[in-house]
Amino acid sequence: MKRLFTMVLPLLLTACGDASLGGNGNNPQVGSLPLSIIEPADNPSTNEKIALGRMLFWDPILSGNEDVACATCHHPNVGYGDNLDVSMGVGGLGLATERVSGALVLRNAPTIINTAYNGIDEDGNYDPSATVMFWDNRSVSLEAQALDPIRSLEEMRGEMFTEEEILPEVVFRLSQNSEYISMFTDAFGDSTINEERIGKAIAAFERSLIANNSPFDRYARGDNSALSQQQIQGLNAFIDAGCNACHSGPMFSDFQLHELPVDSNHKLVSEGISDNGVNNTFRTPSLRNVELTAPYMHNGTVKTLREAIVFYDDMANPGGDPDISQLDFEDVDAETIDAIEAFLRSLTDQDFDKSIPESVPSGLNPGGNI
Repeated sequence: MKRLFTMVLPLLLTACGDASLGGNGNNPQVGSLPLSIIEPADNPSTNEKIALGRMLFWDPILSGNEDVACATCHHPNVGYGDNLDVSMGVGGLGLATERVSGALVLRNAPTIINTAYNGIDEDGNYDPSATVMFWDNRSVSLEAQALDPIRSLEEMRGEMFTEEEILPEVVFRLSQNSEYISMFTDAFGDSTINEERIGKAIAAFERSLIANNSPFDRYARGDNSALSQQQIQGLNAFIDAGCNACHSGPMFSDFQLHELPVDSNHKLVSEGISDNGVNNTFRTPSLRNVELTAPYMHNGTVKTLREAIVFYDDMANPGGDPDISQLDFEDVDAETIDAIEAFLRSLTDQDFDKSIPESVPSGLNPGGNI
């Protein structure tokens, strides 16, 4: 198996195209990301819509206390995550690992880079209007996902408004701002501001955050020199160990829910907070840009990339998951773990939009109290 992938992989990739990599019926494929994205028919991207979404993403006007923005927990300086085990929302001060005193959010903030591809299968197919989002797959599009944190008590809403009140309040605030009125008109053709358009604009901006030219992508498209021999060894070991049973397709995720024996987060336990996901299951995270987004797992209890690899060695399978049962780390030694880690780092593409606006239309601090 290992020698087959080392020798034949580039030829298979050239033949199969950008969205696949050699495999068989019992061995799910992994492969490069497509060079273009699929957009919903009712929300095509435009420069004006992306520009509006970018301002909304950075503007704390969307939060109840006007102290938190989407960018507070998804910041470009930390790979559009926040490098915390679990995020801190309303009432917090500081960025990423320097943040203190915010309300604890249940889960680790995943990166939003490449969420334009969420739901993509091994053949490169996906429906952007019906693709799952969040650790529990509760939303089915980027448009729907964009509004959920605004409603969340801990993330952005705070205690000043109820879940039913917050979005109408945000719409009212934006409707009183002449710059936003102009930007909504440019983006949508008229000055109407509503919840649907807020979601569409933020989603359009998030779809612009693409990183699809990592060393692995270049290798998968036929550049045999893009990966080192150690990284190729790690790719083969990753497949040999069965990691691609769940971490499959161009996003290295099957987007399915699985149960893993992950330790409880002591911060949540000390606050009397429990999180069982969906019957103790959580979504397989993408491995794209994984080296930028530590710590790992849904509650951030695994601190380093190497620890995340070792976690799967002789791991229990409490739910009897057939995909997890395919894991086989019997022949994985320290040298092989080094190689797998090197391969996972080859999934990093640093060429994404890291720009931070100097100001936002509300006049508040871009990104909130960071």
